[in-house]
Amino acid sequence: MEIKIPQVGDIIKGTVVSVNQEEVLVDVGYMFEGTIYKDHLSATKVTDAREFVKVGDELEAKVTKISHGDENNIMLLSRLQIEKNQIREGHINELQIGKDITAKVKRSNPGGLELDYHGIELFMPGSMIDVANADDDLKNSLIGKNVDVRIVDVKENRAKKVFIANRKLLIAEQLRLQEKNEMAKLEIHSIVKGKVTKVLPFGAVVSLSDHLEGLLHISECSHFHIKSVEEVVKVDDEIDVQIIKIAGRKINLSLRSMQKKPWDLFIESAKVGDKVTGTIVKKMQFGMLVEIQRDVIGLLNRYDYSWDPQDNLAGRVEVGNQLELEIISINPEKKQVGLSKKHLSYNPWADVKFKLGDIVSATVKTIMEKGAVLEIEGVDGFIPISEISEDRINRVEDVLKVGDILSVEVTTFFPKEWKLVVSKRKITEKASRKEYEEQLKENVSANQSLADLFSKFKK
Repeated sequence: MEIKIPQVGDIIKGTVVSVNQEEVLVDVGYMFEGTIYKDHLSATKVTDAREFVKVGDELEAKVTKISHGDENNIMLLSRLQIEKNQIREGHINELQIGKDITAKVKRSNPGGLELDYHGIELFMPGSMIDVANADDDLKNSLIGKNVDVRIVDVKENRAKKVFIANRKLLIAEQLRLQEKNEMAKLEIHSIVKGKVTKVLPFGAVVSLSDHLEGLLHISECSHFHIKSVEEVVKVDDEIDVQIIKIAGRKINLSLRSMQKKPWDLFIESAKVGDKVTGTIVKKMQFGMLVEIQRDVIGLLNRYDYSWDPQDNLAGRVEVGNQLELEIISINPEKKQVGLSKKHLSYNPWADVKFKLGDIVSATVKTIMEKGAVLEIEGVDGFIPISEISEDRINRVEDVLKVGDILSVEVTTFFPKEWKLVVSKRKITEKASRKEYEEQLKENVSANQSLADLFSKFKK
């Protein structure tokens, strides 16, 4: 039988034939035994070889040195590389797709990061480093650190296995778990603190925690009408908001739900009789709509424009003009407010009491073509040109001037319409007829007709 001569580097098997503290002798079927010193017995530190092996154990070892001589035959063996290979193989077997491990980042390259797992090289593409884009700063910050990754692929590259690691998946899963736990703590109608991170045309994004954010829609910013979200909140504002809806991962928030409505604010402070300043928002045939408090609209009926029925207030103002008004009614159920302008001034006709036929004193105030305006007990009356005199008058100014004081008779009186018409002619006619009747009693005879007497009297 041919005896194979061991060569340096060969892996051979043998049986332990002797052990002491420092070394182990192994029968490998050759003319002399191989020796394994305790430092080469295991990859772990060995203090006493006898604690590690015993006679009769079978061992596999690598030939590290061999020499032949008449007196000295030496064969040195070592198990270090074998154990390292066994350990490496065990770690390689751990790198199964879907397995989560911890590896150390060795270096960065243009495509991603190179990692080390017990001497086994892994590669992590840049797209798999983080949930955010992995720039050079992030990649460099990870060099030398241990990171948790998941094996997602194994590729063959020139008979070498390339293990692909993914850190992004684990981060995303962790974020989802944290988000789920935080979502579980939220309740509808609860009030939470948040920070505005973004303002959009339709609302504001509010950060509620490191992992949760909600939407404050523009319609939930305020009970008041607003054109822009920034009228209420701005980026970086810290606000208290109420959760009004949770649907999956979507959280709807509200500021409006925590605020009093414009009408409620108005009711708390306003009462009938209050004087207010309002802005005209609409003119109509029967009146005007006036905003007297933000988003609170009242009605100014045309009958409440002025005590003077001839006053055309609507013709003197435009939408957007401001008016001083008085609240004359509040209907909480219908949310209606009645307003008046005339109640802010005194009605001079309120205390005027005339009867048809009353004789009153009047002062000429204004001369007009068809008559004159007279001041009578603080109000204006009118005397037509035909009621000034019994004689025909072509021009009023021929018989009257401003400041003249007249005695006149009330012929028309409608205080609600501010209408007062008087006559001087009627007083003159009554006086003439009375004088005539007195003359008639003294001078009438059988030879005179009534017509003759009246004609004579008039002369």
